[in-house]
Amino acid sequence: MKNKKLPIVLGAILLIITAFCTSATASPYTDFDFEDITFWVGEGENQAAFVVQWSDGDDTTCLAWGYRWDGDARAEDMIVALAGSGSTDGGRYPGDLDGADNRLYVSLHWWSDYNAYTLSGLGYDLDNDGFATDDPDDLYMSGWTSGYWSYWLSDDGSEWDYSGVGLSGRVLSDGSWDGWNFSGGGYGSGEGPGTPVAAQAPVPVLATVWLLGSGLLGLVGIRRRAKS
Repeated sequence: MKNKKLPIVLGAILLIITAFCTSATASPYTDFDFEDITFWVGEGENQAAFVVQWSDGDDTTCLAWGYRWDGDARAEDMIVALAGSGSTDGGRYPGDLDGADNRLYVSLHWWSDYNAYTLSGLGYDLDNDGFATDDPDDLYMSGWTSGYWSYWLSDDGSEWDYSGVGLSGRVLSDGSWDGWNFSGGGYGSGEGPGTPVAAQAPVPVLATVWLLGSGLLGLVGIRRRAKS
């Protein structure tokens, strides 16, 4: 006699495996997911993605990093773990930031009345010679009243949604995507970040000199021209 329960059990197992794989790789993009991220910080069973888009005229650069953790974590914990340049003016992480990527710059302002941070500036050392806010070869945008960094969220592979909470109120879950895209309009304006490329570890200075001398530096560039 055939075991009629066997197909049911196998089907249930397949559904569980499918759900696990989907949650582990789901993203707001059709052509970029967690498996494409190469710069990871932290350890743990949970993972989240951090995406930033800078736009300057016709040039757009969009980068993605990964964050792993156990227990509870908020967006501010992910940002502080990643940003190796920048500072806060108080709160739970006072002083200079010393996260894993020294090319990533973040400026955070602490609001003691709300027990929360807001993000005012994001930068990136694009030419790998040290970040400076006034370096035309680096990426940097800041704003508060005239333009600001709009905050976007995606969970379980959903499309980007404008965040209704700040980075201190955002509780991360396994599979979360947090996106930042500078908007020249007022609060609530803008759109989610475009498809990113994976942020890379900084190139050592000696290697950078060799690449410049060999003419190969352009082959490893990450700036992409925006789609017209």
